[in-house]
Amino acid sequence: MNTSVTHDASSKLILLSVGMLLCLSVSLSFLLISFELNQLWMLSIHAAPILPTWVWSFINIGGDAWVVLLILLLAERRPGEITSWVLKTWLTGAVLVQFFKIFFPMPRPANVLGKEMLSLIDHPPMFSGSMPSGHALAAVSCALILCTVLRQRGISRSILLLISVFAGLVAWARVAVGAHWPSDVIAGVGLAFFVVTLTHFWESKHTWNHWLKSQHGTLLLALIHILIALHLLSPQSDFFFVYLFQLSLACLSLFKAMSLIKEFLRLRAY
Repeated sequence: MNTSVTHDASSKLILLSVGMLLCLSVSLSFLLISFELNQLWMLSIHAAPILPTWVWSFINIGGDAWVVLLILLLAERRPGEITSWVLKTWLTGAVLVQFFKIFFPMPRPANVLGKEMLSLIDHPPMFSGSMPSGHALAAVSCALILCTVLRQRGISRSILLLISVFAGLVAWARVAVGAHWPSDVIAGVGLAFFVVTLTHFWESKHTWNHWLKSQHGTLLLALIHILIALHLLSPQSDFFFVYLFQLSLACLSLFKAMSLIKEFLRLRAY
């Protein structure tokens, strides 16, 4: 009984903390937009870039939703370890991002400030909604899930810190390449904590892992890896070595798809 009460209290505390973080990120984003600090901050960032263009181009790939999905699926030690949680997070995040982009449209930085005022990298999108940053949500969600899983495996805190710092860089890369306002990234980070927490509680109540280990689930995962590979075949950067990295990830995803197809055929034979 005491264990149950303690668990409920812990759950409420987590929900309260995440709710406050989400409110804080939304409030900060609203303040940046309301007082036109977005424009000033954006211009100052592009007037004096901290890192070379090619570095931001490479880091930016880490926020691609399909790359994040691949990383998390490959992080599993065994099939069905976190697959259900990962897919729920990926789908929920994608739906929420599109919801805000459609119903709360906000122009991209280049459409407000002009292309000549920004040092655009790798042809960022111009016409789709800017708020929130889907890359920031994906990168931070990936870090949260990875840190949760790796912490349970006993990985050192220094490694977890490095993952968190890199996720922050990936999120900020969207500002550096000229695709998003700072407020978009801040909102995306807050939304990531909300989505990961929501899907974690959803996973604790109902998991898809049992079905994902079945024949049909294995075939679905193989299809997902094929889709990831097809997506990565399309160049996202003007830098050849960045595209080469994409191709390496595409090959890795295809190799995983082949392994899953072999597993599907094995399961079907029984």
